[in-house]
Amino acid sequence: MALAFFFALLAQALTHAGTEFHEDTLSCMQQRAEFLQEKMTELLREVEQSERYHSRMGMQALLFAVLPFWKFVTVLCVFGLLFWFMWKRQKEFHGVQVSRDEESSSSEEEQAKELEQAQYEEEEIEGLQEQGQYEGEEIEDLQEQDGEENLQEEEFDQSHFLPESFWPNQHLKKHGEDILRMVNVLINIGHIVVLDTFFPIPERSFMMGSTYEGWGLLEEETVFCLLVSMKPPCGHIFLLEVDTTQELPVKNSCIRVQLKCTCGREQNLKMLCFLHTSADELKDQQPSLLDTLCTGPYLDVEKTASWFMSLFQKCWKCLPQSAVSRLNVMLLKRSCRLQFIDMLQRKFLIEIKFGVQQGNTDIFLSSEETEAAYMPSTTWPQTCAVAEAKFFKHIAARAGEDSFHLECLKVCSYILRGYNFSIYELKTVLMHLLTKIPMESWNRRYFVLRMNDILRYLRCCLEEKCLDHFFIGNEAVPKEIILPWGFRVSRPPNLFQHLAQHPDKHEQALYEMRELQNQFRTLLI
Repeated sequence: MALAFFFALLAQALTHAGTEFHEDTLSCMQQRAEFLQEKMTELLREVEQSERYHSRMGMQALLFAVLPFWKFVTVLCVFGLLFWFMWKRQKEFHGVQVSRDEESSSSEEEQAKELEQAQYEEEEIEGLQEQGQYEGEEIEDLQEQDGEENLQEEEFDQSHFLPESFWPNQHLKKHGEDILRMVNVLINIGHIVVLDTFFPIPERSFMMGSTYEGWGLLEEETVFCLLVSMKPPCGHIFLLEVDTTQELPVKNSCIRVQLKCTCGREQNLKMLCFLHTSADELKDQQPSLLDTLCTGPYLDVEKTASWFMSLFQKCWKCLPQSAVSRLNVMLLKRSCRLQFIDMLQRKFLIEIKFGVQQGNTDIFLSSEETEAAYMPSTTWPQTCAVAEAKFFKHIAARAGEDSFHLECLKVCSYILRGYNFSIYELKTVLMHLLTKIPMESWNRRYFVLRMNDILRYLRCCLEEKCLDHFFIGNEAVPKEIILPWGFRVSRPPNLFQHLAQHPDKHEQALYEMRELQNQFRTLLI
C-alpha cells in the first residue's frame, strides 16, 4: 500500500516536471504509472475479497463451535414451552374456580328462595286442609305436581316458546292513554255545554278492560272501554236503589231522580225552583231531567245513551283535531261506540258506558249489560270494573319490571277459546292468587309454575263447585280499593253456583278442565 502511494506521488510530480525530462522518458513514466495504478486496484479488490472470505469463515467457525450444544438449547426451549403451558392452565383453572364459587353462592341463594317458596306452599296446603277443601290424597297429588313443576321451571323459559302476541303491548297502552285524554277533553267541553241545562253532568272517565290493562289479545279491531261517571244537574238528586236482600253485586238496581228545593238561590243558579214554582212560570224554563231522560221517576239507560251520543257529536266539533281526524259516533242499546280515525288513518274503537258512583266507593251503577235475557231500560246493575282496574294498578305499582302476571292472564284467555269457562272466572282466580303468592314470585322465571297454580286453583274450585267473588267478603282486598260496607261484611257469592245446581254441567266443566291443561302443555311444546 505504501509503495503504491509513493508511485502515485511520483506520477503527479512528473506531470509538473515534464519540461525537464525527455519526451520518451516522460511517456514511459506515464505508462508505468498507469500500470502501477491498475495493479493497485487489483490489490484492493483482493484485499476486500480476502476480508469477506475471512468473515464467512468466522461465521462457519462460530456455528461449528455452537453445534455440539444444540441438544442443550433444544431442552431449554422445551422446558420453556412446558413452563408457559403450565402457567396458562393454572390461570384458567383459577378463573374456573372463581366462577364456580360465584355459581355456588348464587345457587345457594336460589335454593333458599325455593325453600321459602316450598314452605309457603306447604303452609297454604295446610290451611286448605284445615278448611276441608282438600283430602289427604289430593294434597299428596298436589305435592307431586309441585315437584314436577319445579322441574318444568328449570326446563322452560317463556321467552323460548311464547309467541310475541303474549308479550306486553306498550303501543296499545300509549294509545289508550291518548284516547283517555281525548275523551276527558270531550267531557270537559260537555260539562260546559250542559252547565245551564238540566241534563246529567259528565264528571270523569275511567279506563277499564283487558285492552288498557294489558292482557287483551290482539284482535282485528281493538276496543278501548271507558266508564263515564255522571252527577245530577242543579235542582235534582240521584237516589241509588240497591236491594240489599239480593246477592251482591246487585243486577237490577235503579237510579231514582228526585227534585230538590232551590228557593232563595234562583239568582245564583239562574233557575226557578221546580218544587215551589207554578207550572205557568216553569213554561219559560227548560224541562227537568224527569221530563227528558227518565221513565217514570227512574233514569232511563237507553235515553241517556242517545243523549250522550248527540252531546259527543257537538263537543267533537269544538276540538281543533276535528279538522284532520274523524269521530263517528254510533248508538248501541245501552252505551255509545266511538270510531276514532286519526290523521294517519288508524282506527280505534271506543266503547263508552255510563254510571253513577255509589257514595265515595269504587263501585258504580252502570249501563253495562248482564246475562239476563231481558233488562228493563231503567236497570242500572252494580259493576266492579273500576275496582278491578284499580286493583291491577295497585299490583303493577308493587310488581317488578319483569312481573308476568298479566301475561299469565293473557295466556289463559288464549287457551280458553272454545271452552265454556269465562274470562272473568280466570280473572277472579288470578286476583285471588295475586293476594296469596308474594309478588316476587310472579316474575318470568316462575312463569310455568304460576300458570300451573292458576289451572290447579281453577281445578280445585271446580271439584268443590265453589269460586268466591273477589271483592265481596274478602279481607285480602287492598285497603286502597274503597268498597261499600255491604261488600266488606257480606258472604261472597259463588261464581260456580250453576255447577252445583246442574251435575251435567259440572261433569262437562271437569272434562274441559282436563282439556284446558292439555292445551297449555301443547302451548309449551
